[in-house]
Amino acid sequence: MSERWVIFDACSLINFYASGFFESILSSFKTQSCIVEQVKKESLFVRKPSDLQSMYDYDPIILERYTQSGQLKLVKLETEIEKDLFIKLAKRLDDGEAATIALAVTREMDVVTDDKKAIQTLNEEAPNIETLTTLDIMKDWCENTLMRKEDIKLALENICICANYEPRKNHHLFQWWTSQLI
Repeated sequence: MSERWVIFDACSLINFYASGFFESILSSFKTQSCIVEQVKKESLFVRKPSDLQSMYDYDPIILERYTQSGQLKLVKLETEIEKDLFIKLAKRLDDGEAATIALAVTREMDVVTDDKKAIQTLNEEAPNIETLTTLDIMKDWCENTLMRKEDIKLALENICICANYEPRKNHHLFQWWTSQLI
């Protein structure tokens, strides 16, 4: 592989899908984006607000259009080294995060995750692998695609509501997040 691929875990995939701008976000990557089979199995739906304040409807996450077009590659654990590392990591992480990290480490891919435990594990297993978060990607997407202020706000609100995501206050882009929602 000449350029490092980027691999999403379930939480980041759900966030991007929930944004309402999934195709545009995928198109903004300069390298190939991918997910592992376990992440596809874990990423089932996003919430959609209903008319009732406390109720939500759910929309399925349908990725076939993106995998068939090649915008998002679906990859799987293939080698014994990948499978062994997955088993080791699955003792302390969900299957999606464990498989994502196993592939990232063995194939030298950058990882997008917001999972604190996954980030810590990745830093221990392979400090040379770049770890990105939803906000890193969203900020880059906004800057590189020259998104309109109202679309940025809509995308971030959708992530918050439909993916139930809110960054920690100590996230390095927390101020950027809050400034975009004003």
